[in-house]
Amino acid sequence: MKDNRFIGFHFSLLFIIPALLFLSGSNSVIAQNLNYARSLVDTLASPAMSGRGYVNNANQLASGFIASEMQKAGLNNFPGGFFQSFTLPLNTFPGKVEFSVDGKSLIPGIDFIVSASSPSTEKTYKVKVLSPKLFDTPGKLEKLNKRDFSNTLLLIDKSLIAKEKQKPVDSLVRTNFPGSAGFVILSDKERLLWSISQGYRQKEFPVFEVLKPAMRAKPRKASAKVEAVFEPAIKVRNVLGFIRGTEVPDSFIVITAHYDHLGMMGAKALFPGANDNASGVAMMLDLAMHYSLPGNKPRYSMAFIALAAEETGLNGSEFYTENPLFPLEQIAFLINLDMVGTGSEGISVVNGKIFTKQYEKLVKINAEKEYVTTVTQGGESCNSDHCPFYKKGVPAVFIFSKGKEHREYHNIYDSRDRIPFTDYTDIFSLLRDFINSYNL
Repeated sequence: MKDNRFIGFHFSLLFIIPALLFLSGSNSVIAQNLNYARSLVDTLASPAMSGRGYVNNANQLASGFIASEMQKAGLNNFPGGFFQSFTLPLNTFPGKVEFSVDGKSLIPGIDFIVSASSPSTEKTYKVKVLSPKLFDTPGKLEKLNKRDFSNTLLLIDKSLIAKEKQKPVDSLVRTNFPGSAGFVILSDKERLLWSISQGYRQKEFPVFEVLKPAMRAKPRKASAKVEAVFEPAIKVRNVLGFIRGTEVPDSFIVITAHYDHLGMMGAKALFPGANDNASGVAMMLDLAMHYSLPGNKPRYSMAFIALAAEETGLNGSEFYTENPLFPLEQIAFLINLDMVGTGSEGISVVNGKIFTKQYEKLVKINAEKEYVTTVTQGGESCNSDHCPFYKKGVPAVFIFSKGKEHREYHNIYDSRDRIPFTDYTDIFSLLRDFINSYNL
């Protein structure tokens, strides 16, 4: 009997030990997923990628890297390969972007930014500070037509103008009806936010936004040197691959994430875009890697689309929806990931109030598994790449994480070393469980 018990015990170990190793291996896989995501963000938000914008061949470098990761994961490509190419017009700043006031040089990206539509200039200007009272009534602004401002930058301190009177300010800067040499807009924000969505054309005058602490109280002169190049047809490309489903191969669950960011504002100001949206691309590729494993093959077919030119105005997603590589009617559900590098305050589901069944499914899974703090139900909004798909009738949501631990957005501080990945694994697990059980 003693020998038999020993044999039985030894035989049981043959099952217990592999099971423990499997559980240990499962934990290491989860850890490796996070490590993989971190490595992707480190690469995509590195200085070598130049902010994944439109100078230094950054768009091509980033899309090429993403395609290589899709190939590593063993994704299938659609006819024509992993790329879908198109062109777009954009104003770029590949050279110097300098601005000084009364001899004091300001730091690009920190003290000042230049509007994306600004032309090249190398000149010293007079500065005229406009009184906030000019914006009390439309008639007062007409006084500006009586003077010659052709060599003068008009300075406007928006913090001194009531919110309800901001529209005349925006109209003045947009139209420049006095024919000024350009504008200086003072900001009392903590950080300057840059955008390139207005860079689809190049205007005849520059606009500089400057933090108030960096500006003298009564500036007299300002010098600017801006090297701007308008590109009428920049070549960009979406990147996509797919995994064929085991049970419902003719229907797709689609994961999208835009990989572009703002790039460079001159040679010195780099906008890395670690959270926006290297983090979303990392989670998308992590999901692709997960479902490419033999034991994780999805029931539905899955397409993974890294979209270009979101920051220029959703151009990549709009181009794709006009030129889909498989019928849009075959998309059962689309999840757009944009800024998922935090999570201490849970996630938000934009369009959750439109697609209530899917939202409630996420909430139910989260309640059972206790993954994230909260799943907020957002309304309809056209603020990311889900929107062009949604407008075409595709059930689509946009998911982003929330948390005070990282608030940097569209500035030089959204860097790879600042991304906390607070609840990355739980967000990933929630999406995985949702996809695995999808049957709506």
